[in-house]
Amino acid sequence: MALLETSCSGMPGVIKAQGYHCSYCLNEDQRLFYTYFNHQFQKEITYCRVCIMMTWSTTETYYQPVAIPDAPEQLECHLDFALTAQQNYASRLIVEAVESGGRRLLHAVTGAGKTEMILKGIQTARRLGRNVAIVSPRVDVVKEVYLRMAAYFDADIDVLYEGQSLAYSSRFVICTVPQLYRYMHHFGLLIVDEVDAFPLPMDERLMRCVARAAAADGTMIYLTATPPRALRAAFEKHEVITLPARYHERPLPVPRFKYLSVKSILKGRLAARLERRHSGTLLVFFNDIQVMTAAAVTYQSFKPLTVFAADRSRHDKVEEIRAGKHRIVFTTTILERGFTLAGLDVWVVDSGSFTAECLIQMAGRVDRKREYYDGEVIFFHDGVTLSMQRAVKEIQTMNQTAKRRGWIK
Repeated sequence: MALLETSCSGMPGVIKAQGYHCSYCLNEDQRLFYTYFNHQFQKEITYCRVCIMMTWSTTETYYQPVAIPDAPEQLECHLDFALTAQQNYASRLIVEAVESGGRRLLHAVTGAGKTEMILKGIQTARRLGRNVAIVSPRVDVVKEVYLRMAAYFDADIDVLYEGQSLAYSSRFVICTVPQLYRYMHHFGLLIVDEVDAFPLPMDERLMRCVARAAAADGTMIYLTATPPRALRAAFEKHEVITLPARYHERPLPVPRFKYLSVKSILKGRLAARLERRHSGTLLVFFNDIQVMTAAAVTYQSFKPLTVFAADRSRHDKVEEIRAGKHRIVFTTTILERGFTLAGLDVWVVDSGSFTAECLIQMAGRVDRKREYYDGEVIFFHDGVTLSMQRAVKEIQTMNQTAKRRGWIK
Protein backbone atom coordinates (compact mmCIF):
# COMPACT_ATOMS: atom_id res chain seq x y z
CA MET A 1 0.00 0.00 0.00
CA ALA A 2 1.80 3.08 -1.19
CA LEU A 3 1.57 6.70 -2.20
CA LEU A 4 3.74 7.84 -5.12
CA GLU A 5 5.91 10.82 -4.20
CA THR A 6 8.72 12.60 -6.03
CA SER A 7 12.20 11.47 -5.05
CA CYS A 8 15.87 11.78 -5.96
CA SER A 9 15.92 8.15 -7.02
CA GLY A 10 13.60 5.28 -7.68
CA MET A 11 11.19 4.86 -10.58
CA PRO A 12 11.75 7.26 -13.51
CA GLY A 13 8.75 9.40 -14.34
CA VAL A 14 9.06 8.67 -18.06
CA ILE A 15 10.60 5.43 -19.30
CA LYS A 16 11.73 4.81 -22.87
CA ALA A 17 11.27 1.20 -23.95
CA GLN A 18 9.73 0.67 -27.37
CA GLY A 19 8.31 4.15 -27.05
CA TYR A 20 7.72 6.35 -24.03
CA HIS A 21 5.71 5.29 -20.98
CA CYS A 22 4.68 7.52 -18.04
CA SER A 23 5.07 5.79 -14.68
CA TYR A 24 2.81 8.31 -12.97
CA CYS A 25 -0.35 8.34 -15.11
CA LEU A 26 0.37 5.27 -17.31
CA ASN A 27 0.17 7.32 -20.52
CA GLU A 28 1.51 5.45 -23.55
CA ASP A 29 0.21 7.73 -26.31
CA GLN A 30 3.39 8.88 -28.03
CA ARG A 31 1.68 12.05 -29.25
CA LEU A 32 1.30 13.17 -25.63
CA PHE A 33 5.02 13.23 -24.80
CA TYR A 34 7.28 16.17 -25.59
CA THR A 35 11.08 16.22 -25.92
CA TYR A 36 13.19 19.36 -25.56
CA PHE A 37 16.67 20.47 -24.48
CA ASN A 38 16.69 21.20 -20.74
CA HIS A 39 19.37 23.64 -19.57
CA GLN A 40 19.29 22.39 -15.97
CA PHE A 41 20.24 18.85 -17.01
CA GLN A 42 22.19 20.00 -20.07
CA LYS A 43 20.55 17.41 -22.28
CA GLU A 44 17.31 16.51 -23.96
CA ILE A 45 14.54 15.30 -21.66
CA THR A 46 11.04 14.06 -22.35
CA TYR A 47 7.99 14.86 -20.26
CA CYS A 48 4.40 13.60 -20.15
CA ARG A 49 1.77 16.12 -21.17
CA VAL A 50 -1.19 14.18 -19.73
CA CYS A 51 -0.45 14.67 -16.03
CA ILE A 52 1.43 17.98 -16.29
CA MET A 53 -1.25 19.76 -14.24
CA MET A 54 -0.59 17.37 -11.33
CA THR A 55 3.13 16.63 -11.47
CA TRP A 56 6.30 16.99 -13.57
CA SER A 57 6.86 13.48 -14.91
CA THR A 58 10.01 13.34 -17.06
CA THR A 59 12.91 11.10 -18.00
CA GLU A 60 14.95 12.90 -15.30
CA THR A 61 12.47 12.93 -12.40
CA TYR A 62 11.75 9.98 -10.12
CA TYR A 63 8.97 8.59 -7.97
CA GLN A 64 9.27 6.49 -4.85
CA PRO A 65 6.35 4.47 -3.45
CA VAL A 66 5.89 5.57 0.18
CA ALA A 67 4.36 2.82 2.32
CA ILE A 68 1.36 3.72 4.48
CA PRO A 69 0.86 1.17 7.29
CA ASP A 70 -2.54 -0.37 7.97
CA ALA A 71 -4.62 1.46 10.57
CA PRO A 72 -7.87 -0.27 11.58
CA GLU A 73 -10.65 2.16 12.45
CA GLN A 74 -14.10 1.70 13.97
CA LEU A 75 -16.41 3.95 11.99
CA GLU A 76 -19.76 4.79 13.54
CA CYS A 77 -22.50 5.28 10.97
CA HIS A 78 -25.19 7.89 11.66
CA LEU A 79 -28.17 6.60 9.70
CA ASP A 80 -31.54 7.86 10.92
CA PHE A 81 -33.67 5.55 8.78
CA ALA A 82 -33.90 1.83 8.07
CA LEU A 83 -32.62 0.36 4.83
CA THR A 84 -35.12 -1.27 2.49
CA ALA A 85 -35.13 -5.02 1.86
CA GLN A 86 -33.27 -4.47 -1.41
CA GLN A 87 -30.67 -2.21 0.20
CA ASN A 88 -30.04 -4.76 2.96
CA TYR A 89 -29.68 -7.49 0.34
CA ALA A 90 -27.07 -5.47 -1.58
CA SER A 91 -25.31 -4.34 1.60
CA ARG A 92 -24.88 -7.95 2.74
CA LEU A 93 -23.40 -9.01 -0.61
CA ILE A 94 -20.99 -6.05 -0.59
CA VAL A 95 -19.78 -6.92 2.93
CA GLU A 96 -19.20 -10.51 1.79
CA ALA A 97 -17.19 -9.20 -1.17
CA VAL A 98 -15.08 -6.99 1.10
CA GLU A 99 -14.30 -9.92 3.37
CA SER A 100 -13.46 -12.34 0.56
CA GLY A 101 -11.95 -10.03 -2.07
CA GLY A 102 -12.77 -9.94 -5.76
CA ARG A 103 -15.01 -7.60 -7.69
CA ARG A 104 -18.70 -6.88 -8.14
CA LEU A 105 -20.83 -4.93 -10.62
CA LEU A 106 -23.73 -3.23 -8.87
CA HIS A 107 -26.40 -2.66 -11.53
CA ALA A 108 -28.82 -0.46 -9.61
CA VAL A 109 -31.58 1.67 -11.10
CA THR A 110 -31.38 5.44 -10.70
CA GLY A 111 -32.59 6.37 -7.23
CA ALA A 112 -31.96 2.92 -5.74
CA GLY A 113 -30.00 4.40 -2.83
CA LYS A 114 -26.58 3.04 -3.82
CA THR A 115 -24.74 5.29 -1.37
CA GLU A 116 -26.51 3.71 1.61
CA MET A 117 -25.81 0.21 0.28
CA ILE A 118 -22.04 0.66 0.52
CA LEU A 119 -21.92 2.03 4.08
CA LYS A 120 -21.48 -1.31 5.87
CA GLY A 121 -18.90 -2.35 3.29
CA ILE A 122 -16.89 0.77 4.11
CA GLN A 123 -17.22 0.11 7.84
CA THR A 124 -16.03 -3.48 7.34
CA ALA A 125 -13.03 -2.44 5.24
CA ARG A 126 -11.89 0.19 7.74
CA ARG A 127 -12.38 -2.21 10.66
CA LEU A 128 -10.03 -4.62 8.86
CA GLY A 129 -7.52 -1.79 8.33
CA ARG A 130 -8.06 -1.55 4.60
CA ASN A 131 -7.90 1.78 2.84
CA VAL A 132 -11.08 2.89 1.08
CA ALA A 133 -11.63 4.99 -2.03
CA ILE A 134 -14.82 6.11 -3.73
CA VAL A 135 -14.01 7.47 -7.17
CA SER A 136 -16.03 8.90 -10.04
CA PRO A 137 -15.22 10.41 -13.43
CA ARG A 138 -17.34 13.45 -12.52
CA VAL A 139 -16.53 16.25 -10.07
CA ASP A 140 -20.24 16.84 -9.37
CA VAL A 141 -20.64 13.25 -8.18
CA VAL A 142 -17.52 13.48 -5.99
CA LYS A 143 -18.87 16.58 -4.26
CA GLU A 144 -22.27 15.02 -3.61
CA VAL A 145 -20.84 11.72 -2.35
CA TYR A 146 -18.47 13.55 0.00
CA LEU A 147 -21.29 15.57 1.56
CA ARG A 148 -23.30 12.41 2.19
CA MET A 149 -20.35 10.44 3.58
CA ALA A 150 -19.38 13.31 5.85
CA ALA A 151 -22.93 13.28 7.22
CA TYR A 152 -22.89 9.51 7.79
CA PHE A 153 -19.38 9.09 9.25
CA ASP A 154 -17.32 10.94 11.84
CA ALA A 155 -14.08 10.36 9.97
CA ASP A 156 -11.25 12.19 8.25
CA ILE A 157 -12.11 11.97 4.55
CA ASP A 158 -9.66 13.04 1.86
CA VAL A 159 -11.41 14.89 -0.99
CA LEU A 160 -9.42 15.24 -4.19
CA TYR A 161 -10.31 16.72 -7.57
CA GLU A 162 -8.83 19.35 -9.86
CA GLY A 163 -8.63 22.58 -7.88
CA GLN A 164 -9.44 20.90 -4.56
CA SER A 165 -7.21 18.97 -2.17
CA LEU A 166 -8.45 18.18 1.33
CA ALA A 167 -5.91 15.55 2.38
CA TYR A 168 -5.57 13.68 5.67
CA SER A 169 -4.13 10.17 5.80
CA SER A 170 -5.12 8.60 2.45
CA ARG A 171 -7.13 5.95 4.30
CA PHE A 172 -10.61 7.11 3.28
CA VAL A 173 -10.53 8.96 -0.03
CA ILE A 174 -13.24 10.38 -2.29
CA CYS A 175 -11.86 11.65 -5.58
CA THR A 176 -12.07 11.89 -9.34
CA VAL A 177 -10.41 9.08 -11.28
CA PRO A 178 -7.28 11.04 -12.36
CA GLN A 179 -6.42 11.62 -8.69
CA LEU A 180 -5.70 7.88 -8.45
CA TYR A 181 -2.45 8.47 -10.37
CA ARG A 182 -0.68 9.00 -7.06
CA TYR A 183 -1.67 5.63 -5.56
CA MET A 184 -0.19 2.19 -6.16
CA HIS A 185 -1.83 -1.00 -4.80
CA HIS A 186 -3.19 1.13 -1.99
CA PHE A 187 -6.92 0.55 -1.60
CA GLY A 188 -8.37 -2.61 -0.09
CA LEU A 189 -11.82 -1.37 -1.12
CA LEU A 190 -12.14 0.70 -4.28
CA ILE A 191 -15.63 1.77 -5.33
CA VAL A 192 -16.09 3.26 -8.81
CA ASP A 193 -19.32 5.25 -9.00
CA GLU A 194 -20.85 5.99 -12.42
CA VAL A 195 -18.34 3.65 -14.05
CA ASP A 196 -19.96 4.21 -17.45
CA ALA A 197 -19.76 8.02 -17.30
CA PHE A 198 -17.54 9.95 -19.72
CA PRO A 199 -14.59 9.65 -20.15
CA LEU A 200 -13.97 6.41 -18.24
CA PRO A 201 -15.42 3.83 -20.68
CA MET A 202 -13.36 5.04 -23.63
CA ASP A 203 -10.06 5.66 -21.83
CA GLU A 204 -8.14 2.44 -21.15
CA ARG A 205 -5.40 4.42 -19.41
CA LEU A 206 -7.81 5.62 -16.72
CA MET A 207 -9.08 2.08 -16.23
CA ARG A 208 -5.47 0.90 -15.79
CA CYS A 209 -4.95 3.61 -13.16
CA VAL A 210 -8.02 2.37 -11.30
CA ALA A 211 -6.67 -1.19 -11.36
CA ARG A 212 -3.20 -0.09 -10.21
CA ALA A 213 -4.62 1.87 -7.27
CA ALA A 214 -6.37 -1.23 -5.91
CA ALA A 215 -4.58 -3.66 -3.60
CA ALA A 216 -3.76 -7.00 -5.20
CA ASP A 217 -6.07 -8.84 -2.79
CA GLY A 218 -8.57 -6.01 -2.52
CA THR A 219 -12.21 -5.60 -3.50
CA MET A 220 -13.47 -3.50 -6.39
CA ILE A 221 -17.12 -2.45 -6.63
CA TYR A 222 -18.44 -0.87 -9.82
CA LEU A 223 -21.69 1.12 -9.53
CA THR A 224 -23.95 2.14 -12.41
CA ALA A 225 -27.57 2.33 -13.47
CA THR A 226 -26.68 1.81 -17.11
CA PRO A 227 -23.88 -0.72 -17.63
CA PRO A 228 -22.80 -0.95 -21.28
CA ARG A 229 -22.96 -4.43 -22.76
CA ALA A 230 -19.16 -4.68 -22.90
CA LEU A 231 -18.92 -3.96 -19.16
CA ARG A 232 -21.57 -6.56 -18.27
CA ALA A 233 -19.83 -9.12 -20.46
CA ALA A 234 -16.62 -8.63 -18.47
CA PHE A 235 -18.27 -9.99 -15.30
CA GLU A 236 -19.37 -13.50 -14.41
CA LYS A 237 -23.06 -13.92 -13.58
CA HIS A 238 -22.38 -14.32 -9.84
CA GLU A 239 -20.38 -11.06 -9.83
CA VAL A 240 -23.35 -8.94 -10.98
CA ILE A 241 -25.80 -7.63 -8.36
CA THR A 242 -29.00 -6.42 -10.03
CA LEU A 243 -31.10 -3.96 -8.02
CA PRO A 244 -34.30 -3.01 -9.87
CA ALA A 245 -36.12 -0.96 -7.22
CA ARG A 246 -35.83 2.57 -5.93
CA TYR A 247 -35.41 3.14 -2.21
CA HIS A 248 -38.91 4.66 -1.91
CA GLU A 249 -40.33 1.41 -3.36
CA ARG A 250 -42.27 3.06 -6.22
CA PRO A 251 -41.91 2.02 -9.88
CA LEU A 252 -39.63 3.90 -12.24
CA PRO A 253 -41.49 6.47 -14.38
CA VAL A 254 -41.98 5.07 -17.89
CA PRO A 255 -41.32 7.59 -20.71
CA ARG A 256 -43.97 8.47 -23.29
CA PHE A 257 -43.16 9.00 -26.96
CA LYS A 258 -44.41 12.19 -28.66
CA TYR A 259 -43.82 12.97 -32.33
CA LEU A 260 -42.40 16.49 -32.53
CA SER A 261 -39.35 17.30 -34.63
CA VAL A 262 -36.55 19.69 -33.74
CA LYS A 263 -37.70 21.94 -36.58
CA SER A 264 -41.20 22.16 -35.11
CA ILE A 265 -39.84 22.79 -31.63
CA LEU A 266 -37.74 25.69 -32.91
CA LYS A 267 -40.89 27.11 -34.50
CA GLY A 268 -42.51 27.32 -31.07
CA ARG A 269 -44.65 24.18 -30.99
CA LEU A 270 -43.79 23.57 -27.31
CA ALA A 271 -45.28 26.87 -26.17
CA ALA A 272 -48.76 25.50 -25.44
CA ARG A 273 -47.33 22.68 -23.30
CA LEU A 274 -45.14 25.13 -21.40
CA GLU A 275 -48.12 27.41 -20.74
CA ARG A 276 -50.05 24.52 -19.17
CA ARG A 277 -47.34 23.95 -16.57
CA HIS A 278 -48.18 25.27 -13.11
CA SER A 279 -45.85 23.40 -10.75
CA GLY A 280 -42.53 21.62 -10.54
CA THR A 281 -39.25 22.17 -12.34
CA LEU A 282 -38.84 21.12 -15.96
CA LEU A 283 -35.57 19.80 -17.39
CA VAL A 284 -35.48 19.90 -21.19
CA PHE A 285 -32.54 17.91 -22.53
CA PHE A 286 -30.84 18.76 -25.83
CA ASN A 287 -28.11 16.91 -27.71
CA ASP A 288 -26.92 20.01 -29.56
CA ILE A 289 -25.86 23.26 -27.87
CA GLN A 290 -26.72 25.33 -30.95
CA VAL A 291 -30.24 23.90 -31.03
CA MET A 292 -30.57 24.53 -27.29
CA THR A 293 -29.43 28.14 -27.69
CA ALA A 294 -31.86 28.70 -30.56
CA ALA A 295 -34.69 27.16 -28.53
CA ALA A 296 -33.87 29.46 -25.60
CA VAL A 297 -34.46 32.41 -27.94
CA THR A 298 -37.70 30.92 -29.29
CA TYR A 299 -39.08 30.39 -25.78
CA GLN A 300 -37.48 33.41 -24.10
CA SER A 301 -40.86 34.58 -22.78
CA PHE A 302 -40.80 31.53 -20.47
CA LYS A 303 -37.38 32.59 -19.12
CA PRO A 304 -35.58 29.25 -19.49
CA LEU A 305 -32.15 28.86 -17.89
CA THR A 306 -29.51 27.24 -20.10
CA VAL A 307 -26.66 25.14 -18.69
CA PHE A 308 -23.97 23.06 -20.37
CA ALA A 309 -20.52 21.63 -19.62
CA ALA A 310 -18.46 24.51 -21.03
CA ASP A 311 -20.56 27.12 -19.21
CA ARG A 312 -18.25 28.82 -16.71
CA SER A 313 -21.22 29.59 -14.48
CA ARG A 314 -22.62 26.06 -14.55
CA HIS A 315 -21.85 25.26 -10.89
CA ASP A 316 -23.58 28.44 -9.73
CA LYS A 317 -26.50 27.76 -12.06
CA VAL A 318 -26.92 24.22 -10.76
CA GLU A 319 -27.06 25.56 -7.20
CA GLU A 320 -29.71 28.07 -8.29
CA ILE A 321 -31.74 25.23 -9.81
CA ARG A 322 -31.45 23.24 -6.58
CA ALA A 323 -32.64 26.32 -4.69
CA GLY A 324 -35.78 26.46 -6.84
CA LYS A 325 -34.94 29.73 -8.58
CA HIS A 326 -35.66 28.41 -12.08
CA ARG A 327 -38.78 26.56 -13.23
CA ILE A 328 -37.65 25.75 -16.78
CA VAL A 329 -34.11 24.56 -17.52
CA PHE A 330 -32.66 23.85 -20.96
CA THR A 331 -29.66 21.58 -20.54
CA THR A 332 -27.30 19.17 -22.24
CA THR A 333 -26.38 15.79 -20.76
CA ILE A 334 -24.46 17.62 -18.00
CA LEU A 335 -27.51 17.08 -15.75
CA GLU A 336 -28.29 13.51 -16.78
CA ARG A 337 -26.39 12.15 -13.75
CA GLY A 338 -25.76 13.18 -10.18
CA PHE A 339 -28.62 15.69 -10.13
CA THR A 340 -31.57 15.15 -7.79
CA LEU A 341 -34.40 17.58 -7.09
CA ALA A 342 -37.96 17.24 -5.86
CA GLY A 343 -40.77 17.93 -8.33
CA LEU A 344 -38.88 17.32 -11.57
CA ASP A 345 -40.33 16.66 -15.02
CA VAL A 346 -38.17 15.66 -17.98
CA TRP A 347 -38.58 16.33 -21.69
CA VAL A 348 -36.01 15.11 -24.18
CA VAL A 349 -35.66 16.87 -27.54
CA ASP A 350 -34.57 14.75 -30.52
CA SER A 351 -34.62 11.63 -28.35
CA GLY A 352 -33.50 9.40 -31.20
CA SER A 353 -30.06 11.03 -31.19
CA PHE A 354 -29.26 9.75 -27.67
CA THR A 355 -28.12 6.29 -26.59
CA ALA A 356 -30.44 4.11 -24.55
CA GLU A 357 -28.13 4.59 -21.55
CA CYS A 358 -28.44 8.40 -21.77
CA LEU A 359 -32.22 8.20 -22.09
CA ILE A 360 -32.48 5.94 -19.03
CA GLN A 361 -30.36 8.35 -17.00
CA MET A 362 -32.45 11.36 -18.07
CA ALA A 363 -35.72 9.60 -17.29
CA GLY A 364 -34.21 8.65 -13.94
CA ARG A 365 -34.23 12.26 -12.75
CA VAL A 366 -38.00 12.06 -12.15
CA ASP A 367 -39.61 11.08 -8.80
CA ARG A 368 -36.34 10.49 -6.94
CA LYS A 369 -37.36 11.91 -3.57
CA ARG A 370 -39.17 10.07 -0.79
CA GLU A 371 -42.22 12.34 -1.22
CA TYR A 372 -44.22 11.17 -4.25
CA TYR A 373 -44.29 13.39 -7.34
CA ASP A 374 -46.29 12.33 -10.39
CA GLY A 375 -43.72 13.64 -12.84
CA GLU A 376 -43.74 13.09 -16.56
CA VAL A 377 -41.04 11.91 -18.94
CA ILE A 378 -41.59 12.68 -22.63
CA PHE A 379 -39.30 11.64 -25.46
CA PHE A 380 -39.90 14.03 -28.38
CA HIS A 381 -38.83 12.55 -31.70
CA ASP A 382 -39.25 12.55 -35.47
CA GLY A 383 -39.18 8.75 -35.64
CA VAL A 384 -38.86 6.12 -32.92
CA THR A 385 -35.37 4.61 -32.77
CA LEU A 386 -33.99 1.37 -31.38
CA SER A 387 -32.28 3.26 -28.54
CA MET A 388 -35.63 4.75 -27.47
CA GLN A 389 -37.26 1.33 -27.51
CA ARG A 390 -34.37 -0.22 -25.59
CA ALA A 391 -34.56 2.48 -22.91
CA VAL A 392 -38.28 1.98 -22.32
CA LYS A 393 -37.95 -1.82 -22.36
CA GLU A 394 -35.14 -1.68 -19.78
CA ILE A 395 -37.23 0.54 -17.48
CA GLN A 396 -40.27 -1.72 -17.82
CA THR A 397 -38.18 -4.85 -17.21
CA MET A 398 -36.70 -3.38 -14.04
CA ASN A 399 -40.19 -2.49 -12.78
CA GLN A 400 -41.41 -6.03 -13.47
CA THR A 401 -38.39 -7.58 -11.73
CA ALA A 402 -38.78 -5.33 -8.69
CA LYS A 403 -42.48 -6.20 -8.48
CA ARG A 404 -41.76 -9.93 -8.74
CA ARG A 405 -39.21 -9.73 -5.92
CA GLY A 406 -41.58 -7.75 -3.72
CA TRP A 407 -39.32 -4.70 -3.63
CA ILE A 408 -41.86 -2.17 -4.92
CA LYS A 409 -45.42 -1.56 -3.79
